[in-house]
Amino acid sequence: MASRPRGEGEGVEVKVFSLGDNVWRYIQDFPVVPFCNRCMSVNVGVYVSGTLNWLAIRNQENKDYNWKFINLEQFVIISLDLGKERYRQLLLPQGFDRVPQQEPSISVLMDYLCFSHNTEENYFVIWQMKEFGIEESWTRLLKISYQSLQNAFLPSYQTAEWLPYWCKLFIFPVCVSENGNKLILAYEEGYYPIVYNFTENRAEQIRITNSIRWIRSKDYVESLVSTC
Repeated sequence: MASRPRGEGEGVEVKVFSLGDNVWRYIQDFPVVPFCNRCMSVNVGVYVSGTLNWLAIRNQENKDYNWKFINLEQFVIISLDLGKERYRQLLLPQGFDRVPQQEPSISVLMDYLCFSHNTEENYFVIWQMKEFGIEESWTRLLKISYQSLQNAFLPSYQTAEWLPYWCKLFIFPVCVSENGNKLILAYEEGYYPIVYNFTENRAEQIRITNSIRWIRSKDYVESLVSTC
């Protein structure tokens, strides 16, 4: 699938590629403005239950919006059913009750659609949609204090100024371990992933290689989508 913006005040054109016909064809325009995170590779559409999903901003004419003037009611998840080629809008968790200092994001963890954001400038929160498409099924999966994540950088950063700095970083959940007790996080300025242990409430950096920008990594699952 591919998309490109139209002129100012117009929608976003969307095309899908048909393997059977070996051609690109247009479908309905994207109904609202896709969310433009400063880490552009993050909001590229996540796959869940035969759908692609994007975080989006309602009531905006183009993507060049000012974050300071976005209100809570404008956030929405746009879900495209790949079989029916139809869009629907999903509301975010009711517990998301304040526009965060840093941009939120969506991801897929353990085959569930998840929504992540910071709150109170002290915590990183992850919500999980237990039944896809059912807005009432949003459940808080994790609430991690930035103090816990700060420990991943000790002893390099031991000053009190580091904690407020953490709250300004964009953090993205990459995946959860098979046993469900560890979470891999990426952050916008880092080449090393952070592994957070749920049970021990402890985080550490894993130094694998300098050549990977983990904020751009994706967890892919091979699948075939039915068009019936």
